[in-house]
Amino acid sequence: MIGGAELGGTKCILAVAKSPTEIIERKIISTKRPEYTLAEIFKFFNNFEIESLGVGTFGPINIDKKSKEYGLLVSESKEGWQGVNIFSEFSKNINTKISLDTDVNAAALGEYFYGSGKNCDNLIYVTIGTGIGVGVLVNGKSYTGNFHLEVGHIPIPNPDQVSGVCKIHGECWEGLASGPALERRWKMQGSEIPESHIAWEKESQLIAYGLISIVANHSPDKIILGGGVMKQSHLYSKIRSHFKKMWNNYTPLVDLTDLISKPGLGPDSGIIGSLILADGEPAQI
Repeated sequence: MIGGAELGGTKCILAVAKSPTEIIERKIISTKRPEYTLAEIFKFFNNFEIESLGVGTFGPINIDKKSKEYGLLVSESKEGWQGVNIFSEFSKNINTKISLDTDVNAAALGEYFYGSGKNCDNLIYVTIGTGIGVGVLVNGKSYTGNFHLEVGHIPIPNPDQVSGVCKIHGECWEGLASGPALERRWKMQGSEIPESHIAWEKESQLIAYGLISIVANHSPDKIILGGGVMKQSHLYSKIRSHFKKMWNNYTPLVDLTDLISKPGLGPDSGIIGSLILADGEPAQI
């Protein structure tokens, strides 16, 4: 039996399973202060005998296994969590092998092996929710670079000159197009905004700006868009429309319905990816 933990900015999804797609039991807890959240996580897993545990976590986090600070959250992206070492905490409290990666890399792995990303040599997963995170897989291996990718913090155009919510970079992609940015701009949660509201046209434009940079930099086979904001399924066609205008036939692309797609695993991309980490951690490049 294996375990998986998907640590997100709003909630954590925990699961034990026979295999990545055979989940026996799962639990969702709110992501609060670290002492509360970690205690609830450890309480859940200590009810089971698991052979290994995969953790996909929010960051920024050190995922360099050669580093003395492996597993350390290095920024206050979630209040109170900076300085917490996820790997150390899990290792001390759960007596099993721990495999660690970012939450978006885990989601990308889930989609690559079992979802919409099958047969994609160059796959990108974008989550748009509490923040914006991006995971990049090359031949099934997560690309990290010197640290790990923080594509949610790239600068994008801000045609309406709205103020961003990112505490670090202000008007970056996350600061302008994340769930909290949407809520602050329109004074209501995304789930409350009618489909016909101008907010969604504006939001899809901002999302497309970021995707243009991703395509220009990575030329992926597929970009999978997940996260709470993307529960608004009508956004996909709007995003593709804006993207098409912005790219302006500069280079040949596959059909945009294939290039920009929904997660095949729905909301389970991250937890299945975390279980994949436990089942046999794919290499990083």
